[in-house]
Amino acid sequence: MPRTRRDEPDEDEEDWDDGDDYDPEDPETYPAGLYDDDGPATVPCPHCRAEILEDSERCPRCGEYLSAEDAPRQLSGTAWVVLVLMLVAILLTVLGIG
Repeated sequence: MPRTRRDEPDEDEEDWDDGDDYDPEDPETYPAGLYDDDGPATVPCPHCRAEILEDSERCPRCGEYLSAEDAPRQLSGTAWVVLVLMLVAILLTVLGIG
């Protein structure tokens, strides 16, 4: 999104400082407050619509992860069944039933 300039004083006004350190081609030298979007970039949370920082992994308001890549991995149903069967097999072996 292009940056939008706030109203600037006329060039003939005395309080306008066009110092040597300002270079219109270099954003690092822009005077503070010259652009409306000087703050951190925010986006709405896809779950609760709260404004959050663009690079957040989780929403601080609702606690949901913003993408599947950021969320911790969870075991699938098949993995749970295999895990339970392995535990039963170990238990039967230890008790000497199997």
